[in-house]
Amino acid sequence: MIRSYLHRVADRLIAYEQSPRRLALTCCLGIFIGFSPFIGFHTVMTIVIGWFFAFNIAGLWIISHIINNPWTMTFVYTVDHIVGIWIFDFFNIDSMQWNPSWFEIVCEYIKTHTGMMGFSLSAFLVGGNLIGIVLSVMLYPFFKYFFTKHLSHKNNDTI
Repeated sequence: MIRSYLHRVADRLIAYEQSPRRLALTCCLGIFIGFSPFIGFHTVMTIVIGWFFAFNIAGLWIISHIINNPWTMTFVYTVDHIVGIWIFDFFNIDSMQWNPSWFEIVCEYIKTHTGMMGFSLSAFLVGGNLIGIVLSVMLYPFFKYFFTKHLSHKNNDTI
C-alpha cells in the first residue's frame, strides 16, 4: 500500500520533472526546509528557494510539510534543540552564553508557562540547521537512485 502510494507520487513528480538529479535535489532541499529552525518561514523558504533554483515548488512544499507539520513540529523542534545542546557540549561550549540578551525574556516566559528551563536559541538554530544539512546530504544518493530507477522503469514500460 505504501509502496504503491510512493510510486504514484514519484510518477507525478517525474511527469513534471524528467531529471532524477533535480528531483533528488528537490527532495533534499525539502528535507532541509522541514528541519529548518526558522519557525514560520518554511513556506516562504519553499517559494523563494524553489523560484530561485527553478525547482518544483509543489514538491518542495510537500516534502518539507511531511517532515514539519502540526503533528510533528514539537518532535522536530525538540530534536533540533537536543542535537544543538549535544554539539555545544561536545565542543565544551556553554550554549546559554551564546543566547542574545533579548532572549532572556523568552526564556523567562517559557519557564513561567511550561516549567522548562535552559532553552538555548543558539543550540536550537545550530541543531536544526545541522540536522537538515546532514540528512539532506546523506539521503541525496538514495533519492537519486530511487528516481533514476523509477524513471528507467517507466521508460522501459513505454517501449
